Amino acid sequence: MRIVNIAGGLGNQMFQFAFALMLKKHFPDEVVKIDTQHYHTLFFKHFGSVNLHNGFEIEQVFPHASLPIANRNDLMRLTYYIPNYVMSRIARRILPVRKTEYIAPYSENFMSNDKVFTDGDTYYEGYWQCVNYYLDMKEQLRQVFAHGKPDAYNTEMIRQIKSTHSVGIHVRRGDYKNAPDFNGICTMDYYRKAISQATSDHQEKAFFVFSNDIPWCQQNIKPLIEGHDVVFVDGNRGKDSCWDMFLMTYCSELIIANSSFSWWGAFLNENAQKVYAPEPWLRRDCKIEIHDPQWVRIN
Repeated sequence: MRIVNIAGGLGNQMFQFAFALMLKKHFPDEVVKIDTQHYHTLFFKHFGSVNLHNGFEIEQVFPHASLPIANRNDLMRLTYYIPNYVMSRIARRILPVRKTEYIAPYSENFMSNDKVFTDGDTYYEGYWQCVNYYLDMKEQLRQVFAHGKPDAYNTEMIRQIKSTHSVGIHVRRGDYKNAPDFNGICTMDYYRKAISQATSDHQEKAFFVFSNDIPWCQQNIKPLIEGHDVVFVDGNRGKDSCWDMFLMTYCSELIIANSSFSWWGAFLNENAQKVYAPEPWLRRDCKIEIHDPQWVRIN
């Protein structure tokens, strides 16, 4: 049996879910399950967590995504069963790693690490943001992470995006403003360079701006795209915010943030002529293999 821990917001959950699917592909005769225990505890329901965002969203957001969920006995076989999320983070710093556990460092050459693909029961904890895991699974992942029926607002947004040469811009603020590993990479200079490259062919284009801080974008991003039509996508909030990612998959070009949310919007996009992405991806002394080889990296 192999069990993959699920944690974080929707974008990170998608990486972990995709990793579980990759394991299932690599070990077709083995049982692969996911661990969602921390999203269902009374602690999370009453107090929540900045690291768990809106809870476990995969099954709510994606009609075609399904993997068996590990039960208490499954977890106790392979890992420490500590359903309280905060206590489990503390325990990780104290308890030794069990022989059946693989706790991934944030940065490593995953594809060359034999332990990921070793035989035997394994519990996996990590973010698995390695594009090489998923390049040969794009079509499968596009089906698994396909969206359901859009509401009236998103039906109209899809129509507008598909009816023009659309350039999607994702600006991640909010929690990123106080995240030292991610803040300070997608600066105004990054967006200025990306927009300059996107408009260098002098084609008529329409820009669709996705963000958790639309007022900031109206003040700071709009001046960078003067002379072009601009739509600020502000109709998807709360549980509907996933539709911003779905809308990105329809854009002709994309300028993404160093965010797993817009990473998936770009990776699942079948028709994007160009994707502009920040280099580096995070402020940490490490290298992560997260960029699709076809993307344009901007530093």
